[in-house]
Amino acid sequence: MTPSSPSHTMSLESERNIKWGILSSGKISADFVKAMSITEGAECVAIAARDGEKAAAFAKEYGIPKSYDSYDKLLQDPEIDVVYVGSIADQHAKMTKMCLEAGKATVCEKPLTLSAADSVELVRMARDKGIFLCEGLWTRFFPAMAKVRQVVDSGEIGTVVNVQGDFGWCNVDCPYPEDRIWNPLSGGMTYDIAVYMAHLGQVAYPESSVERIQAMATMKNGIDQTVLCNIMFSNGNQKVDDQTGQKGMLQFYVTGAANTEERVTFQGSKGRIVIDSPAHVPSRIRVFKDAGRGKSIESIFDFPLPDDSWGAPWNYPGSIGFTYEIQEVCKALRRGETQCSQVTWEHSIQLATMIDEIIRQTRGSTNLQEGSQEEKMIA
Repeated sequence: MTPSSPSHTMSLESERNIKWGILSSGKISADFVKAMSITEGAECVAIAARDGEKAAAFAKEYGIPKSYDSYDKLLQDPEIDVVYVGSIADQHAKMTKMCLEAGKATVCEKPLTLSAADSVELVRMARDKGIFLCEGLWTRFFPAMAKVRQVVDSGEIGTVVNVQGDFGWCNVDCPYPEDRIWNPLSGGMTYDIAVYMAHLGQVAYPESSVERIQAMATMKNGIDQTVLCNIMFSNGNQKVDDQTGQKGMLQFYVTGAANTEERVTFQGSKGRIVIDSPAHVPSRIRVFKDAGRGKSIESIFDFPLPDDSWGAPWNYPGSIGFTYEIQEVCKALRRGETQCSQVTWEHSIQLATMIDEIIRQTRGSTNLQEGSQEEKMIA
């Protein structure tokens, strides 16, 4: 199963604008549509919400030609090439399944689902139907992250030994229990932002499996507030010595108790990569190559985001960066592919499996079924 799998949703020769439909009129959808407006080759042609008045108001505000008062009506629109699911997280699996059943190429905002079992089901459906499906883990599409992958793959910093990172935003002003962060089904800091840290292991240790996870958390209002996690990745014989390069570590914490620095370090055997803050919206990386103990040669790579002043206020910082994800999805559709190489189906299942286990260890419950879902990936 590769990103080059054929899809019936778009022809290779097509150069017209890719036409998008949006499910849900929330804050993330608003930012996504604004970023799309500056993305060449993409246009938003329809919005759907359960409240028709809200959908109509959204369409008017953002210059969208059509609005629908039900998701089904949008999914029946033959003009739409691809659908973006921007609902709250506990609706992602249900709504993405609706899109695939309707035969629509689909981009679902991260997380794809709230369990590995549900993610496996959606991937199977997309594979069986030959339909494009992508988890909207937008950070992976930024040019700065492409540079990180290039440096790791080139061996410039040697073998990656460990990755460390943090991500926190202060939720003290989020009203309880109304705010989404306190939702007992989809709230908490693991579901909200741990994927931004967990995916770094896939960048550092491509093609590796997860050998072990250790997680602990403090709780607030019944959900995980601060989560500390260690993950060991393994490629090949799990009994080999760490120095062979077949094992690697990922260490991170996420929190709702503080606004953290949000910096990431990939430590290699011959140097390191630093993703400067904010690492989930990366625009600068620094590469340090060892020149002896305590000495290094630094190279700086800047990838400035497009000017977003015209779109202020944005609901979330750096949302102009959605343009990179939109660009890559449109390219994949034009090539007739069913996946994006930046976030493949295997990536999404592995991420969901990691989140399942973190939730199990910190909350004592999970939707993870017996056996590793990662091992049960699509044959």
